[in-house]
Amino acid sequence: MTSIDRRAFLARTAAAGAAAGLAGIGLGPALAAEPLVKGLPNVEKLGWRVGFSAYTFRALTAFEALDRIAATGLRYAEMFAWQKLSPKHPQATTSPELSTALRGELKAKAGDCGVKMIGLYSAMGNRPTAEAAFEFAADMGFEVIVGEPPADLFEYIDSLAEKHKVDFALHNHPKPSGFWNPETGLAAMKGRSERMGFCCDTGHWCRSGLEPVEMLKQIGSRVKTFHLKDLDQFGIPQAGDVVWGEGKGRIAEILAEVKRLGVQKPYFGIEWERTTNEPLETHARSVAFFEKVAASLVSP
Repeated sequence: MTSIDRRAFLARTAAAGAAAGLAGIGLGPALAAEPLVKGLPNVEKLGWRVGFSAYTFRALTAFEALDRIAATGLRYAEMFAWQKLSPKHPQATTSPELSTALRGELKAKAGDCGVKMIGLYSAMGNRPTAEAAFEFAADMGFEVIVGEPPADLFEYIDSLAEKHKVDFALHNHPKPSGFWNPETGLAAMKGRSERMGFCCDTGHWCRSGLEPVEMLKQIGSRVKTFHLKDLDQFGIPQAGDVVWGEGKGRIAEILAEVKRLGVQKPYFGIEWERTTNEPLETHARSVAFFEKVAASLVSP
């Protein structure tokens, strides 16, 4: 997700987002076809999960995004709090403000699609918004809240994570954002519980000129989730997405380091920023590469 988009959301903490423009996307045929990804046996052997950041489908509503994820054949999603809920409820968003009834509809939709909603990217600029985010996450059955709250809120967020049994994962945007270098986040998390960790946006590390494998070595046991990206250039803020394994993002080395670190049940989300209507086949190619690397990492 671009820093401009997220910062605008964080500043407003309001429901915004693109309208659900479906022209040219061709949802019907994609949903009618067999899923592109038929299984990930080696990923499963490692105990890893692969899915999407719903931001990949930011031109769609959350319901439509879940349909696309299911059509790809993946079974996990990280939602974001300013995505419109559905064509039927375009004014509602997948945020803590969602009514009890609509929360039920979202749960039912994900269940119908066979998609587990892992977590939510949400603004947490102060205590009330942080409390609301964690209460929503607990009610929805999310494992993790992803965000970029101020460091002076970390102690309170840690208490909320313990209270609601929901992890927190600190996301990084490129330089000069506050947490572009994990050293800043690690300092803020010193002495915090194991529920406090990182959502590692590997593409933004690359855009900032930071080697992802070296960053993972620094973070170590606090790795929680990933916005996994491969980019066509390294150290360039405007670098664009490419299929995993085809760029400068060192995806295979990242996965090998995650295995070496022994991260338990990591979640790897596809977050595609280059376009809003990328063919699902592109993402299936990324997943095929991931499965191939996973096969090389599975113990004999």
